[in-house]
Amino acid sequence: MWGKYATLTDPVHKNSYAAIDPLRPELSQAGRTVVITGGNSGVGYGIAQAFIRASAARVIILGRRVDVLASAARNLAVEAGAGYKGEILGLPCDISDAAAVDALWEKLRADGIVVDVLALNVATFAPKKPLLEVGTDDIWKIYDANVRAQLQMTERFYKQEGKGASDTKNLVHVSTASIHDFIRITKENLGYGLTKHAGQLTLQLIAQDTPPEKMQVVSYHPGAIFSESAKASGWTEDALPWDHVDLPGHFAVWAASPEAKFLHGRFVWAAWDVEQLKHGELRKRIDEEPAFLKIGVNGL
Repeated sequence: MWGKYATLTDPVHKNSYAAIDPLRPELSQAGRTVVITGGNSGVGYGIAQAFIRASAARVIILGRRVDVLASAARNLAVEAGAGYKGEILGLPCDISDAAAVDALWEKLRADGIVVDVLALNVATFAPKKPLLEVGTDDIWKIYDANVRAQLQMTERFYKQEGKGASDTKNLVHVSTASIHDFIRITKENLGYGLTKHAGQLTLQLIAQDTPPEKMQVVSYHPGAIFSESAKASGWTEDALPWDHVDLPGHFAVWAASPEAKFLHGRFVWAAWDVEQLKHGELRKRIDEEPAFLKIGVNGL
């Protein structure tokens, strides 16, 4: 759908496939605690399903509405079935509220919960107008949600006390193609693209100064998912060749595994074939070109 970006690998994927299947033993999340922002619907819900499938010990979904969270947690438990021995929790938290973020992490600490995987999924959209028409105050509110909140969540995750199930923390960031295609994609929502770009760069710079053995950071474009938010934005089921929600969900599990260590600090698409990223010419470029698949003005 987006030219060379969508054809970096051959094949590209619209649904899950063997290499990112959460049932692969190499991708097991057994014993680990996972927190997912915006985990009550859409891509976030798909990520929760995938980590449950990968045998995570505890899956915590975050959202603003208590009733919606409770319903989503119940549905996840029903889908998981009696064979799943882990815990599924829905905790209210509006990450655009700095005090609420601090309260969340203090609650987790008080409950003796150490988070092993943080999936930053939730984002705020801006009005579809030129930046100067939206105005500084409203754009700054979007910055607060899409940059400050992501930084605060990451800082609290990284600085947790206590030991988790593994020595390595994994941060999985659901980004967007809007961070790199300002001509075709971002023009539909400039404030969103602007702030998501800044949020992506924030995590890229954090990864630059953080060894992947301590906190592995992988960002990705989830694809085009026909979610409730897509419907609310006016999209229809026949408007695009939509991707299946299992694609970004299962990719998140793979991104939180040792297999994805070579992508630390980089941005990829969930549609790209991970075997081709891991091997051959693309892997050679990743290993040899520090700026490849990263934000920056390159080629000058």
